[in-house]
Amino acid sequence: MPELRSYLKPDLPRDISIQIASYVRTQWPQFIGRQTKCDWTPYPDHCLHFVTVDGEVLVSHAIAASRKIEHGGQTFNVGGLSSVFCYPSHRGSGFGEQVVTAATDQLRNDPTIDFALLFCGQRVRSLYERVGWELVPAPRIYFGDRANPTLYNDGFVMGVFLTDKGRAFRPILEQEPVYVGANTW
Repeated sequence: MPELRSYLKPDLPRDISIQIASYVRTQWPQFIGRQTKCDWTPYPDHCLHFVTVDGEVLVSHAIAASRKIEHGGQTFNVGGLSSVFCYPSHRGSGFGEQVVTAATDQLRNDPTIDFALLFCGQRVRSLYERVGWELVPAPRIYFGDRANPTLYNDGFVMGVFLTDKGRAFRPILEQEPVYVGANTW
């Protein structure tokens, strides 16, 4: 029976790390590029990986991370949900929702996080809504080179607004361009 586990990146078992890297390399090749080390992933060491595993086999995965961003003279601690996937053999069994719920709870229970964001497509939007994420209409999220940033425009942006400061930022997020750093989550 698959079981839910969580690991900081440095503590990920090598077999699980290789499976994460293999999936990410196939699904989101821009994250890894031509990196050849089989267990390398681009995630910072402070990311918390949530995995459902069946013995040594990875079933599903999600990352909870955070970073500081500055906007309008204020600094916000922003959580992110990233690299969510469930291997096709186990889709529809609830394991994807299990890691999303665990990662979302981690973000919600961190008193330092003002709000959290994720990026997704139409097919999985309802999964995130079931776990309490809300659609952020028409955001302009920029990332990459600060001098010449890239607009994220591939799917939906969803958020969870956790503190008074984060809830006050929501209308700004819906109306103004926001730069989130060198990469998204």
